Amino acid sequence: MIEDQYNEIFLGESSNGEDLESVVHFSNRSSISTPYFGDNSIETELGINTNANSSNKSSIHTNSVTIKHVPFRASTAPARPLTDIEEFRSSSDFLLLEHTIICASQLNYLADNRYDLESEQGQRCCKKLLNQIEKLCETFKVPTTSRDYRKNFSKAYRVLYKEETLCYLTEILDSAQEAFPYLYVNGEKYVFSNEVLQSGSELFQMFLKIQNSLKEIYSKVYEESFPGSLIKIKEEISEALQDFDHVWVNFEKIYVHELMAIESDARRFITEAIDIEKTLTRFETHFSIKQQVLTDNLDYRLSRGKLVGLIGKINSVANIEGKGRDDLSVEILEAAEGISRRMSNGQSKCVKNIANKISKSFEGLRELLRKYELNIEIVDPQLKNNPDLVEALISFETSWERGKVYLLNSKKCNKLIFLSNYIETLSGSYSVFKEQLECSESELFVTIPGLLVLKCLENEDRGICQSFCPPMFDENESIGQVWKRLKRSYNLGKLASSSSHEYVDLLTGLIIGQQIDNRFRTLVVSAEFDNIDHTLNKIKNLAVEIHRYKPSEWNRFLDIVLS
Repeated sequence: MIEDQYNEIFLGESSNGEDLESVVHFSNRSSISTPYFGDNSIETELGINTNANSSNKSSIHTNSVTIKHVPFRASTAPARPLTDIEEFRSSSDFLLLEHTIICASQLNYLADNRYDLESEQGQRCCKKLLNQIEKLCETFKVPTTSRDYRKNFSKAYRVLYKEETLCYLTEILDSAQEAFPYLYVNGEKYVFSNEVLQSGSELFQMFLKIQNSLKEIYSKVYEESFPGSLIKIKEEISEALQDFDHVWVNFEKIYVHELMAIESDARRFITEAIDIEKTLTRFETHFSIKQQVLTDNLDYRLSRGKLVGLIGKINSVANIEGKGRDDLSVEILEAAEGISRRMSNGQSKCVKNIANKISKSFEGLRELLRKYELNIEIVDPQLKNNPDLVEALISFETSWERGKVYLLNSKKCNKLIFLSNYIETLSGSYSVFKEQLECSESELFVTIPGLLVLKCLENEDRGICQSFCPPMFDENESIGQVWKRLKRSYNLGKLASSSSHEYVDLLTGLIIGQQIDNRFRTLVVSAEFDNIDHTLNKIKNLAVEIHRYKPSEWNRFLDIVLS
């Protein structure tokens, strides 16, 4: 009956007369919004005169049914139960999926079918997406592949990974994307296996696929009319993530292991040097107890020679700021040690300084090797990227290079000792010269070669002028004519002087720049025969030529003398 249907729907009464809790009487409508039913309202269907005013509605009759206080369902009435998909749409899990899609859209896709993983912004965006994928795996309880293989990684790699996490590293994805078939370390070419290249390609393709899969799943769930089930959706998400994780692990495992093998081989010079250094230490400890001379032991000398040879190889690949010489032999060290034993502290400071620097640089490298022995993994396989090693090698090459030139060649060594001692003697006699040396004044570049020219006039320069300026002694050269006229002028001055020794002292003081008393000058050479200014001018001209003829060699020689 209409009355029964009406009562059940609007009055909240069932056909057996039971009240329903959600009944709201018409008399209370002033406090709620009246639902609008349009042309199909229940009033029309029941033949109610809708033009009647509200005060008369309580006495409306239709089909002999008296309607009193017609109630309406309130807008706060319980909605129909949500489907599992609708609940999923409003869940934090769906929000996580949505955020993952957003992160994927923020990646910078380059024109050459690659992602920007080089710039800081590109790395940051990729890291966010990988973190989101990891969270999805945790949220949807994806059965991921075991990470036990990471326990076999070197410490340098283990520190990159957090324990008990999937830890998708941007660097791994970048390597998969770049797919370099080989790399150079310390100038040597290392080729990756086909397995690494294949698995890297698969990972990059899977990275593209996981993004598309998650976007498709998200789009399906977002549709209001989606007919699928939540269980099916979660299975799709889990399977996509599981496939991605499996491919990721496959590449990461073999790629890192091959990297570790490459790094181990690239460090081989360091590890070999460490072993020899340990052998030398055992020798030194043993002979120290017995108070025997180490240098007399052939095995010790051979071991030192091997270590120096390895240092040369390391220097050739790691010393990017120097020349990278590998021809500096143990004989340089032995010569330096011999000079240190033979020469007293008062003899040729510059030569002793070279010898001391050679020994010190060798000991510095040995100390560094002992440090590396404690943890070889602190050594960057690209040896030039180790600042402490490069610094030690620069000191090694600089000092040993000088030792090779001046300590292994007895003539050059004698020249160095002679000039060094001569300069030290003059600095003690002439305050002006001492000040020039202390302040490294520019006058030294003319003063010192000028003093050598003066010594050459007495045949006491040990052949230094001949070494650095051979044309000076060739009469066919213009500079040779200057030298010829200088000798004539110098010899005439000596003959006219009261004392050859005082004449030389007078010229020495003038070359240095010492103030000379005119009375002393007159006493040495009378004004009638005074050709000192002419002689001094020729000496300075030749001094400039010595400096100019082989400037790099001369400056290096002078630098050692003054060091």
